[in-house]
Amino acid sequence: MELSVPLQIYIYWAFAFLVGIIFFKKDILAFNPEFDTRRISLLAASLVIIAVNAWVYSHSTTDGGRALDLLTVLVFSIGNGIAETFMFYAVFRLGTSLAGRFTQNQLTLFMVGFVFFMVYSGLIHGLFWLNILPEHVVQTSPWKPFFMPVQLLIASSWALSFFWYRDIRSVIFLHALVDLTMVWNVRFSMFN
Repeated sequence: MELSVPLQIYIYWAFAFLVGIIFFKKDILAFNPEFDTRRISLLAASLVIIAVNAWVYSHSTTDGGRALDLLTVLVFSIGNGIAETFMFYAVFRLGTSLAGRFTQNQLTLFMVGFVFFMVYSGLIHGLFWLNILPEHVVQTSPWKPFFMPVQLLIASSWALSFFWYRDIRSVIFLHALVDLTMVWNVRFSMFN
């Protein structure tokens, strides 16, 4: 029995929410109030990167003539913004925890966490999202080559937010913006 696309998404989100609540309750409920120059600069840079991503994404994808489903835009942006951020944070923290058994070097800890984050991100998008979302990539777009470098910049800014500030809340908001861009341009429905 093949599960419907919405059910697959809901199962993934339920698992991710469980991971977030069990392992990151403190990080979710206790916001880091430190807003030094570095953090403000990181958040500003993240917003600029997301704006560039919106431009690149909207110019290298197609909606295939599908109608915009505003309920899906809202539910997917918020739901996936929260759920997938929990999973990204979980694998990042797994990487830093494993590396922490061998070193306390901050650069090494960050790099191992970042590699875990990137591997998970690649796997979940390559093995899950690309298989359930409708065809949407315009292979001939002159903007397509910029997609992966922009994604790398997004991941880098989020990983730094995790590493320096344990800031899961801001990343949830930023991830929701990225998901808003995706669902607005791909235009699939979770409710039809």
